[in-house]
Amino acid sequence: MPRGRKAVNPKTTEMQISEIDAEIEHYKQKIAEAKERKRVLLERKEKEDLTALYEAVKASGKTPEELLKTLQQQTAKAV
Repeated sequence: MPRGRKAVNPKTTEMQISEIDAEIEHYKQKIAEAKERKRVLLERKEKEDLTALYEAVKASGKTPEELLKTLQQQTAKAV
């Protein structure tokens, strides 16, 4: 009775290690790309936040210096 086929050319341990090393490098590259995309998005968010803050300052009718002085006074009172 047939028992099935034997593996003709099983992978050696060295080949398996090499494949795992290649997989690790692949994922390291993916992580580096993801970190770069995150950095770009964080920079974009910071610019958007600064723009929104500047627009709020303009809408208040105060200069940035006046607003800073007011914030510093409020901080001094809180301490």
